[in-house]
Amino acid sequence: MSHIPRNQSKKNKAQAMVEFMLALPVLIALIYGIIEVSRLVFIFASVANASRQAARYGAAAGETENGHYYQDCEGIRDVANRSAIIVDFDEINITYDRGITPDGTQIQISDEVDPSPDVSTCPIEDNTIRNGDRIIVQVTASYEPILDLLPLEPLTVVSASARTFLISVPIAGSSMPLSFAAESATPSRVPTETPPGLDVPTETLIPTSTNRPPSGGLTPSSGFSTNTQFAPTNPASGSPLPPTLTFTPSKTPQPTVTPSITPTAISCNGITGVSHGPLVIKDNVMEMRIDNRTGYALSVTQIYVEWNHDKGHQTGGESILRLRQIALASQIWNGDINSPSAYIPTFFPTIPPGESIVQFIFHQNYDLRDGTERIIITLGTPGCVNYPIDSRQ
Repeated sequence: MSHIPRNQSKKNKAQAMVEFMLALPVLIALIYGIIEVSRLVFIFASVANASRQAARYGAAAGETENGHYYQDCEGIRDVANRSAIIVDFDEINITYDRGITPDGTQIQISDEVDPSPDVSTCPIEDNTIRNGDRIIVQVTASYEPILDLLPLEPLTVVSASARTFLISVPIAGSSMPLSFAAESATPSRVPTETPPGLDVPTETLIPTSTNRPPSGGLTPSSGFSTNTQFAPTNPASGSPLPPTLTFTPSKTPQPTVTPSITPTAISCNGITGVSHGPLVIKDNVMEMRIDNRTGYALSVTQIYVEWNHDKGHQTGGESILRLRQIALASQIWNGDINSPSAYIPTFFPTIPPGESIVQFIFHQNYDLRDGTERIIITLGTPGCVNYPIDSRQ
């Protein structure tokens, strides 16, 4: 059995204490670094989740007690704050834009709405948001270390989320029939019967008659025969039996089946299809040429239009453009619409073969185009349903 000297045991304990003291600062620094990095990641995740949830709430369709969801500024900020657990946000900015250009530049809705996420323009006025616009929510929080070991400035964590509005959804369909024609009733055929007691068959005798000359000689037949019918007699009394009554059923004509007319599907694409010209604005009229080379009149189930309704007129005191009339091949719609976009109700014109012009007439001159102008004509003719006339295509 080996024996460790007492002096050697004390020496090993002292060495272990020294090594632990040398490694302890490195261990504490490592643990502290893990805690601080975890806090930073947690703050970043909270900020990103808060901006995403708030933008999702603001882009919802419908209305609340405070108006539309995108106008409920306090509700949007409340959703962002409830998404955080141990983080206090410094700023929650809410603004709007009309999307971005191919080079990444934001499209401004109007002069009063700044699309920069660094500012807040909520709430926005009514009848300003249209399909395709976006709400942008930017959330900002600050990160500071628990221990001020290094002279570092607080780190700002920023996250911005944008969601697109879907204000209305077009539903294409055919109009209801304006009249109803009822079918005429056809009586059923009734079979006929022979009355009981009168079912005795009739005997028919067909003799061949010959003419005898006075001298008693036979002459050839006269060339025709006579059919004579004798009524049967009762063998007991010798009286004739009553004649047999035969009921001939009347023929009821079968109802005539008129096949329904199934429209023939035509081609609305290719060389013999439907095309359109550019969207042109003259004075107070926005128009587009339609070329129908199918050879058939095409039915229209829906018309959608967008225009710069709030800044389109630049002279005078009123800048709003109201849509008052639509004309297509002598077919007229009259109304008064003040909105960025509209689905025209109760107007289902037809597009004749050849070239025609669809015109949208406003109550004053259209002076300023903002790039939102658009016309979509949905067709209902079989074969053309999936080929709408879109001014942007």
